[in-house]
Order: sequence, then structure tokens, then C-alpha cells
Amino acid sequence: MKRNIQTKLYFLLLLLVLFPISNFASPAKADLDEDVLKEIKDHYDSGQKANKFDRDLGIPKSPKAKFFSIQPGGSYDFISDLDISGRGASAAMTTESQKPNFFFDIRSKDYKINEAFGFQFLFHSARKEFDKQVYSVPAPDTGSSSGSSSSSSSSSGSSSGKNDKNTVTADLGTNVKVDYNYIIPTFYWGNPEVDGFRMGFGFGLADMRMRGNVDFRDPGQTIGKLYGAMGDRDTFLNTLSFIQLSSGLVDLRRGDPIFNYLLVNLSQGNNLELMGAYLASQGTHFSTDIISLLVYANLQDKYSPLELLALSALSRTSINAKDKQVFAYMIYVETPKFGFVKARLSWHGPLFKDSGYTIHMSTLELALMIPIDF
Repeated sequence: MKRNIQTKLYFLLLLLVLFPISNFASPAKADLDEDVLKEIKDHYDSGQKANKFDRDLGIPKSPKAKFFSIQPGGSYDFISDLDISGRGASAAMTTESQKPNFFFDIRSKDYKINEAFGFQFLFHSARKEFDKQVYSVPAPDTGSSSGSSSSSSSSSGSSSGKNDKNTVTADLGTNVKVDYNYIIPTFYWGNPEVDGFRMGFGFGLADMRMRGNVDFRDPGQTIGKLYGAMGDRDTFLNTLSFIQLSSGLVDLRRGDPIFNYLLVNLSQGNNLELMGAYLASQGTHFSTDIISLLVYANLQDKYSPLELLALSALSRTSINAKDKQVFAYMIYVETPKFGFVKARLSWHGPLFKDSGYTIHMSTLELALMIPIDF
């Protein structure tokens, strides 16, 4: 009797192990219809562009352009520099008061290489303004300081006799405006139909238009220009025009025609005053740096305020050039859409040579844009 009870208990335990209670409680299985089977197959099909993990999270597919996409937007520059060097001179322009910039992009549809890689064509149009100049000044001799602690004195002793340079960013009365257009084939990595993230890079061509002036920090040339104003007016203005035209940064064929006309005919009539009015309308302001103060102080009896403004600007090296089909690059990371807005972090710029100068504009910016797909 006892053995029979044990046998029944072992048998019951074996049934519980092989067939859990949930199986007894589950209803009888019914055959699934074709619509349900098709939905399940589409949901977990490995050939789909979205994987099972993304589908289970409910991440929707991002719509893509069938033909092209228009993307107007605005950007904020973390870094924006313009370097001009050549002919034994150099100038570095930047901006301290970062302002939002507006741009306009046109993108082609995606041309896929595989599910993760592809390429597309990007047209990018924007404007930058550089109103500060970066230059180097001699640093004070660190070895001449005394009265420091023993640890600091030992470290300063090792640098005794060295005279490094400090970098200064200041308003020298210089200003350069750059309008540019890129046409760049960009290769990207990322599946935009899944989550919208994308990384890419590209190299292409750019059209550049630059207007303004820079200070190459040549005291002899600057002082020669200023003191020439003390003599005959027509001779001085003709000489000033010749110096500007010989710099190589004034393009008479493709540059600003109004500026070029006034510069070539600077000594004729009231063209010097008209040059000052035109430069003021373009954003040139009365600077308070030492060179401009010398101009204002020494020539205020012989020239009107607008003429002084023109002389202050022309005491630097003028830039009025237009370059076509120069080298440009772009590296970027894009986010998916948040509502109707998309974000992009990019580093881009043109790099080219013109009239013996190497010109490089580099920008690190965060952009917000509104894609409009067609």
C-alpha cells in the first residue's frame, strides 16, 4: 500500500515536470488564418530594412526623399576662422560675437551601396562674417619674475631666456564677408529608414566671394600709406590705388564692380568720399585701433569723415575676389527628425590658392534644419 502511494506520487511529479500547470490551463490551440501569418512573417522577416529589435521598440521608419530634399535652416558656429597667407604675409580672421547664420541646402535622394552605406549630392549655400583679427605679440620674459615660491621658481628657471608669443584677438578695423556655395558628393554611413542617424564626409567644389580688408601687420607699408596722405592728394590716392591692386586680392574681372570702379578712380572727383559711403553701407565702421586713430588725428583737417573712413579701410589690404570651383570638404553627423526639425554637427570649409595666397576657411557648427522632401 505504501509502495503504491509512493509510485503514484512519483508519477504525479513526473507529469508536473513534463506538462506544467499552465499547459493544462491554456485553451486549445486553433489554426491561425493567413492574414495573421503574413503579419507575423512581415514583422520578423530578416530581409526587412528594420530589424526585430527596432520593430519591437516601435521605432518608425523615417521617410526619405524620392527625388530631392530642400533643407533651409540656421546654424551656430563654435569655431569659424579665415586664414590668408602668402607673399611673405599672413592674416587670421575670426569672430568673437557668434551670431546665428542662415543657410540653404538642397540634397539629392540617397543612392545606396548597401543597407548601411550610400552617397548623395549636397548643395550648401551660406554667408560668414569675420570681424576680429588674430595676431601674435611677444610675451613678457617669464625668467625675469622674482619673489615666487621655490617650486615655481624652479619651473620658471627652466624657461628663463625664452620669449614666446601670445595670441591676441582684437578689433583692428578689419572685416571680411564671405559668401560661399558648395556642391559636394557625400558618402554616408547609417540606415535612415530605421533611426535617422547618419555620419558622412565628402569632397567637392565651392564658389567663393570675399569682400573686406585684412591687416597683414606690416608697419612699414601702413605708415608709408598714412604719411603719403600728407603730400599731394592726387598722387597719394593714385599710389594707394596701385598698392591695393598690386596686392593680388582685388579681382578686377570678377570682384565687386562698385568697389573696383571707385578704387581705380579714387583720385577722380569725390570718389574717395563715395568709397567711404559705400564701405559704410557694407558694414565698415570707424575703428578705434591705433592705426585708425593716427589717420583721424593727422588728416581730419584735409579730409571729410567719410573720406577718413575710406582711408582707414584702405590703409589695410583690401579683399575683393570671386573664386570658382575651388576645393571644399565637409564632415558631419546628423540626428533623426525631432518633430519637423533635424540637427547636424559639421566641420567644413574651402581650401584653395589664389594670386599667390593660400586661403582656408574652417567652420565647426551646429545646425538646425527643416527637411522638405520631394
